[in-house]
Amino acid sequence: MRFPNAARGIPKIFTAEILKLISLITGIIALVLGIVFVGIAQNGVSTAAGASGISFFIFMAATGVLSIIYLIFMIIGTIQCAKDEPSFKMIIYLTIANIVIAIIAAIFSNNFFLASLARTFSDVVSFVCSLLIILGVGNMAAQLGNEEVMDKCGRIFKIILGIGILSLLARFFMLFWGSIFAQALVFSFAVVSAVLGIVQYVLYLSMLSQAKKMLNE
Repeated sequence: MRFPNAARGIPKIFTAEILKLISLITGIIALVLGIVFVGIAQNGVSTAAGASGISFFIFMAATGVLSIIYLIFMIIGTIQCAKDEPSFKMIIYLTIANIVIAIIAAIFSNNFFLASLARTFSDVVSFVCSLLIILGVGNMAAQLGNEEVMDKCGRIFKIILGIGILSLLARFFMLFWGSIFAQALVFSFAVVSAVLGIVQYVLYLSMLSQAKKMLNE
């Protein structure tokens, strides 16, 4: 086994990404339940409001717990991978920076501009971390002569890069322009990013799964 530390780290990163996906789903459910709760409460239906309110807090708590576990798995997996592949070392520092940025976003949650700016920086950090993971896996695949994983890393890198640029443009227009044209542009970018994001995530998880098998051969 040429990369023993990465062979233990990549499965943890894969698990972290699965947890991140589940937390995203529970977060969306919590958002929907929150909207339903507000609507029911305004109509004065106390029993239904109580049930939807409890469900909302359960899914919010689940989202928070999953996010914490995701972060733990990601940090441990990245530290292990960094022992074999230098590309992962920067991810450790960026992950710590992302935590600090998330705290800043929470502190300034009542200020739309600062909160949006903090979330934008957080998205950029996550975006760069994803690219570094792909580069790290690609480098190890190149050293092991695994062309299939190398090609997949190249394709996913381009897709994520495209999604990142679209997302940043959307955030830029959202922060500085409120015109109808800007709103339409943001909506168009959001739709395209969402479609590409689904494709990217499936390919990304597939790449990590193949990386696990490659490193254990």
